[in-house]
Amino acid sequence: MTGGDPIEEQPRQLESWLDLESYEALRAVVPSVMPAKSLALYARWWQLEAWLRELIYVELRALYGANWLDKLRVASGRQMQDAAYKHMATADSENPLAYLDYSQLLQVIESHWGQFEYALLESRSWNGRQEELKRVRHRLGHIRKPHRDDLARIEQTLRDLERGAFIACAAYNKRTRPSPKKFKDALTAGWISGEHPTAQRLIRHADTQYGVGLEVGVSRRPWASWPDDLENAEGLFWHADFYSRDRAVDVRHLWNEIRGIRPLVVHMLVSHPHHVEFTFSSVDDSAGTADVLGACFDALLYSLRHGSRAQGTADLDDQGFAEWKIRTDSIDYRIMSSSGWSIVSEDTIPISMFGAGGQVEIHPDW
Repeated sequence: MTGGDPIEEQPRQLESWLDLESYEALRAVVPSVMPAKSLALYARWWQLEAWLRELIYVELRALYGANWLDKLRVASGRQMQDAAYKHMATADSENPLAYLDYSQLLQVIESHWGQFEYALLESRSWNGRQEELKRVRHRLGHIRKPHRDDLARIEQTLRDLERGAFIACAAYNKRTRPSPKKFKDALTAGWISGEHPTAQRLIRHADTQYGVGLEVGVSRRPWASWPDDLENAEGLFWHADFYSRDRAVDVRHLWNEIRGIRPLVVHMLVSHPHHVEFTFSSVDDSAGTADVLGACFDALLYSLRHGSRAQGTADLDDQGFAEWKIRTDSIDYRIMSSSGWSIVSEDTIPISMFGAGGQVEIHPDW
């Protein structure tokens, strides 16, 4: 190698998302061992399959609540085998969807087509597309060199999914505050009207003593209709948004504090260190979920009380924020930062959901 060869040069400044260990591994392998297009293809496939897993998770939780696991027993064998290697646990270790192969994911989608149709292609087009996509995945899985059109095939699929992905995330973030005059379920009475004992005990106290505010609302999935009763309603999520004005949230500490009630938590979203949101399925028992929301409130204040006045995003440079995000996303699959589930709304137009050449420019109806 000559002295000016970029492969041999130490980067002056790495991208904030690219750590030195990963950089050195990539430069050692690409392109001398692994074709650059294979790496690009793998990255795009990861993007596609990861999105489908996220979408499946959200829609199954909206449809079945905490009982969603009963629909995925096929994954339990692999998951149990993986659990034996506790020293190798990852953020996906408790996610049964992470143990389904692509064909099994497609079976879940097919058996719940009514929940996924809005986000994908027309049924015949979607099924027809899968034959080509499976060939691409097989090549990746068996370390075969890609066809010259493989990358274009996946990127075209991502472009075709732009509209549906936008709707999925924007619907999640379109919140409504239920009227206590219309709805009499335990969550509306307890946390909108403030009748729950924990709400009466903590809402004012948290604001004055901790600088913590709470907003509670409901979102509707695109395949669902607004019901007359929110009790055990399919296709709806409850969202509890906590904002901490003074102290940053220690995400790992908070997650550990709620370990006993995690099965009812759909997501814990942390778009920045001073904001945390808990999502719950309306299908689950309203009174029980109202209690769980209160337990999350207590756990948050306990975490803040035993933490420090940590940095907020305003104090973090790009590298610091990237490191915070990596630490946050490595805890559990239900914890997300800088995700479409926390960022995308009806107002974030124009937007490219996948960065594959597609874009949503006009607000779609759902």
